[in-house]
Amino acid sequence: MDKETLLKKYWGFTTFKPLQKDIINSTMAGHDTVGLLPTGGGKSLCYQLPSLLKEGFVLVISPLIALMEDQVQDLLKRDIKAMYFESHKKSISLTQQLDNCTFGDYKVVYVSPEKLTNTLFLQQIIHAPISLIAIDEAHCISEWGHDFRPSYRKINLLLELLPEIPILALTASATSKVVRDIQTQLMLKSPKLFQQSFERPNLSYNIWKTDDKLNAVIQILTHYKGSSIIYCNTRKISEQLAYKMIRHGLAADFFHGGLLLKDKKTKLSEWQKGTLLHMTATSAFGMGIDKSNVRTVIHMNLPESMEHYYQETGRAGRDGDLANTFLLFSGSDSEKTKHHLLSQLPSTKDLKEIYKDLCNFLQIAYGEGEGILYELNFESFCSQYNRNFRKTLYCLEQFDREGIISLNASNEKYIDIKTKCSVHQATEFIKSQNTSAKVLEYLMRKNPYFFKEKIQISPPKIIDALHLSFDQFTEALERLQRNGILDFTEQRAYFYYTPKTPREDSYTLQTIIKNNTTLHQQKKRKIDSMIAFVEDETNCKRNKILTYFGTLFKGNCHQCSSRSCSELYITENNFEKKLTLLLKDRPQSIQDLNEKLYFEPAALKEVIERLLKTQKIYINHLQQYHWINE
Repeated sequence: MDKETLLKKYWGFTTFKPLQKDIINSTMAGHDTVGLLPTGGGKSLCYQLPSLLKEGFVLVISPLIALMEDQVQDLLKRDIKAMYFESHKKSISLTQQLDNCTFGDYKVVYVSPEKLTNTLFLQQIIHAPISLIAIDEAHCISEWGHDFRPSYRKINLLLELLPEIPILALTASATSKVVRDIQTQLMLKSPKLFQQSFERPNLSYNIWKTDDKLNAVIQILTHYKGSSIIYCNTRKISEQLAYKMIRHGLAADFFHGGLLLKDKKTKLSEWQKGTLLHMTATSAFGMGIDKSNVRTVIHMNLPESMEHYYQETGRAGRDGDLANTFLLFSGSDSEKTKHHLLSQLPSTKDLKEIYKDLCNFLQIAYGEGEGILYELNFESFCSQYNRNFRKTLYCLEQFDREGIISLNASNEKYIDIKTKCSVHQATEFIKSQNTSAKVLEYLMRKNPYFFKEKIQISPPKIIDALHLSFDQFTEALERLQRNGILDFTEQRAYFYYTPKTPREDSYTLQTIIKNNTTLHQQKKRKIDSMIAFVEDETNCKRNKILTYFGTLFKGNCHQCSSRSCSELYITENNFEKKLTLLLKDRPQSIQDLNEKLYFEPAALKEVIERLLKTQKIYINHLQQYHWINE
């Protein structure tokens, strides 16, 4: 079959997106290729479709296990045989996985860059029928990229063993400096570069200065109809904002990593179908999600880099129709964001102490530990050594990225349960003999201290013992909670921790400490660029984005909030007239005006200051603006 027939048969499309066909033709001709496609540009198709035209399989190097899982599931639904290499405790052995990919007639096989440090993996994978090596998120190989992962430098261990296999490097956002570094680091031979313009002419870029971000979101989404994503920097804010939006009649919900998998699937499905219009979320939301009709993207906080900002705003308007993006910014955000992001990074002292404490916690002696699988109770570790959760996890992830350990989250979910009722109340509840009653009876029977202290349970064991589905078990717990029998919280604090080298405290960390300094410098440069972008009120925002990525745009866009593109602040039609009528009718607070009118915060400030100066209005004791009768 030709490319167009395969595109229609497996993906249901009749035409390729820009540059997809060019990239596919280049890889089919055996050229090393670099593809820069924006968010939503269809990068994965550039290696998935060639896999159907070539003998053997495409080996895809990808940094995120979750994305590998999603991609594999998507391919299997399309009847394309795919797999990824797993590392958790209950996986089949690496040897079996290697045999499967070699002899299993797969077309697409995913692997993490960390796996390339495994000698057994390298020794056997070179004998597999690999037709193409695709490197997703290729910017990770460059220390100038926005997500530098030292483990990406290990890709060369594989490339040196397979010099005849063509390479495809893909990324959504990379400066010209990063592109050159990708080509150098991967030792690409006369690479063909295909780069789609970073310009998104259908997007407006608006920076709003406001101290009342929650109400600004309500204003924006009341004015602009259609689907939206609102990015928040914490789970708590995403939840608070969603509840506020719901109270104002907006079809909203929140999405973050703390949700149960079934809740994530339900929320995502409702949002994709359009039943749910607005999703408040933390930054990872939207990655790998193909929803073309998002009309508005709002950032409640400063993104950590221009690359993140470009990718996240790029999730709006993928259908080519007009879409709006807003970044809400207050005067103190710059320093707060800078401090917040940099304080998360571990110091050299943190790295040394956490590595040493981990070895002691897991009872790993000097010169030992290599290749042994340990189960790490992350909560207990942090509690015992009085460690900050976020920073400690960052250190563990850095050890993993650098290849000195393998870190995998446990697939098992642990749940903490604390009773809220008496023995008599529980016994009475059990008489109902429904599913919740059976779960309660099981918990009481298996835990002698059930009514005295908090207990921790493993759901799979109970599900298996009572012959329940996971959804039935979860619903049973929720019913017990609603009836005041117990409280429960899900814990995901278990990891499988495998040292890849023997314990040698100072020697093991030498490379990590060196790279950590580079990461600090890089992170600071990225944040400074983002702050400079936001604080520049004069120059065209689209031009600033294009300049950052090394391309030029002729003329101003006249679609952003910079003064070069619009001398007026954004407001609804006849804003000042409507404002005057409201004030003449009765005193209005800022909150009142937010709910009744649509305006950029600076626009209201400008008008209010002028009306105060000309003594048209005054502020009463309730902080309301009061029209002075003429």
